[in-house]
Amino acid sequence: MWKYTLVFLLMATMAHGRERITLVEKGKSNFVLQFDQNDPVLLKAAQIINDFTEQCTGAIFVFGSGNMSKPSIILKQLPIDQTYPADSYSIAFRSGHLYIQGSGKGVLYGAYRYVRTIIGARKWFTGKEDTFVPKLTSLAVDADLSIFAKPSFQFRELYFPVELDQEYMDWYGLHNLEEKWGAWGHTFNKIIPPAIYFKEHPEYYALYNGTRQPIQLCLSNEAVFELTVAYFKEQMLENPAAAYWSIAPNDDIGHCTCDRCQAIDKREGGPQGSLIHFVNQVAARFPDKQFTTLAYVQTANAPSHLHVADNVTVILSNIDAFRNDDIQKENSAAIFRRQLRDWKAKAKHIFVWDYLTQFTNYLAPFPIQGTMQKNLYYLQSQGVEGVFLQGGGTAYSDMAELNAYILAHLVWDTDLSEEDLIDEFVNGYYGQAGPFVKAYLVARRNHLFNASSALSIYGNPIDNRADFLSPKAMDEYSRLLEKAEAAIEGDQRLEKRIRRIGLGLDYAYLQQARFYGPRQHGIFEEKDGQWITRPKVKHKVNKFITDVKKIGLTELAEGGPSPDKYAQEWEDIFNTGFRINKAANALVTLKYPFDTSFPANGVRTLTDSVPGYLDYSYNWLLWNGDPMDIELNFKDGQQMDSITVNFLQDARHWIFAPEEVRIAVSMDGRSFQEVLSDRTETVDEDYTVQKVKFSAQIAGHVKIVRVYAKPLSKLPVWRHHPSRKPMIACDEIWIE
Repeated sequence: MWKYTLVFLLMATMAHGRERITLVEKGKSNFVLQFDQNDPVLLKAAQIINDFTEQCTGAIFVFGSGNMSKPSIILKQLPIDQTYPADSYSIAFRSGHLYIQGSGKGVLYGAYRYVRTIIGARKWFTGKEDTFVPKLTSLAVDADLSIFAKPSFQFRELYFPVELDQEYMDWYGLHNLEEKWGAWGHTFNKIIPPAIYFKEHPEYYALYNGTRQPIQLCLSNEAVFELTVAYFKEQMLENPAAAYWSIAPNDDIGHCTCDRCQAIDKREGGPQGSLIHFVNQVAARFPDKQFTTLAYVQTANAPSHLHVADNVTVILSNIDAFRNDDIQKENSAAIFRRQLRDWKAKAKHIFVWDYLTQFTNYLAPFPIQGTMQKNLYYLQSQGVEGVFLQGGGTAYSDMAELNAYILAHLVWDTDLSEEDLIDEFVNGYYGQAGPFVKAYLVARRNHLFNASSALSIYGNPIDNRADFLSPKAMDEYSRLLEKAEAAIEGDQRLEKRIRRIGLGLDYAYLQQARFYGPRQHGIFEEKDGQWITRPKVKHKVNKFITDVKKIGLTELAEGGPSPDKYAQEWEDIFNTGFRINKAANALVTLKYPFDTSFPANGVRTLTDSVPGYLDYSYNWLLWNGDPMDIELNFKDGQQMDSITVNFLQDARHWIFAPEEVRIAVSMDGRSFQEVLSDRTETVDEDYTVQKVKFSAQIAGHVKIVRVYAKPLSKLPVWRHHPSRKPMIACDEIWIE
């Protein structure tokens, strides 16, 4: 009887001239799943095939018992070799059977390829509501079906919210750090914790700035080497399945400058010398294990002579590159391109750590679309074997769904069209709103071209207020998203997706409003002789806070405020209200120029009635090592009661309150009277970001005000840096 059924099921049909083989017809199938049921990877793959086939057609495939007389879907594990590198797979129909086979987890990834290609299902983002499975009455494959897939990169991590969804990870064949690394990233403090060893053995740690400090290790110390070997022996016993083990400096400056370390570093061109020398030594003790180290900041350059051991992978960061263009063309990526070339000459294995969001403002529009395929294609062409693509981690960032979808495909095949992937995603994920979302993406990218400010992973929406985030451009984006909302009105699921995009525009608007203050597009406006908060701003703040909580966003920046803290910042701004600075009409002259890397509102920043908040990158003028020496000249004089000057303290960015502040006034424009003289004697270790206020009381008609602020003569020991100078930042010279 089965022969007649088989004839029916294998009956060739013609679709556009191609022979098709029916797997399921009207909810039934005669195909069976054949595989080793003791193999957990094959068992999971079989369950995936059955689960999605049932969701699609109502049918499931019976597990076979090795009887090949029935048409079968055969799942098979293959050894990892040159033909089938790790995680590779193939899907082919031959001799009446559908074969899905692969190496490593390749069969599992092949099962999801069956789901995507044969069933036509799509997983757009995390969770079941973002998975689409078509409802079909039959399922068929081409008789000559033949798919072979091997990943473009050996290691593939997307550090986006998708990492919280294991199905998404398996669906696209992605990795995470916990799966591959026994010890990841910056590990010196894990290997030899200062809390345990520093007091008794300061010699284990870096001689830096003349003293032993627990910031890095002394890599020429024999005891450090033996302790490191012992650490990895113990860790490898506890986690024998780990593929990689990291030996890398802490995320800080402070390489050792003792005679032995320095001798290696001088020969090799920098701290990378003693690092690679040390890592090679450790790796030699474990020839069957794979180690990684970081080419990052102080160790970013390749050594002049040393070669990296074959069982060591170098992870190179491109943290200093801007994102206006792809890394093969971007001017600011020239150093990275040179470093990559140099490391390739010294190391057999290279991974790259790339960055795909604005870490200081996760929601800020960050138009990198159009560069991702070019970037990954370039890295693969240069022999890069693995990529760690860092988005906002578990926090949502601008267009995280789209970016993850594009990257998940490209890390497997860098030849795919990014444009096609964008089109497929926006039309599938946003439905009828898709064309307007695509227009939004195109518009912001077009406005970015020839931008006056760089697209930086540590920037903010103020930087691009004259180009792709100008008020005019954002109005254009808003109109496109309004059309998108109108196109799917009533569909709450799609409305939520469009709203997530709109949150980025609202956030940019609110951040810029802080910059503009009482000016157009700012927080405050004058009405009937009174300064009030613009109703539009209050409305946007309330809606923004409500909606970010609805989507589950917990932080707005890397280590940044929660939605509740952000709401409190705005409440404080509204409660404080607006005050006019009587210095607004003064002629301001500077003896020493401010740091033009942070231009804010130019010299007017100090008198524009717009306070700085806790972000030094806007509404503050910075002096890098030079004093702030300011003169405010009032042509006709100004009645004054007080002068207040605010400075920022942000030790993480080497910004400190001044060592000395002096304020002097002249009533006649010739002779001066000092009204404030203040000195800071000591600087305690404190990373709290806060304002430091200096005030002087005056009662008189003043023509000239002089404000002098001297930065620290040197950085405090606890925040030492070999090349940075102490900075001061001033937001406003308030005169009342």
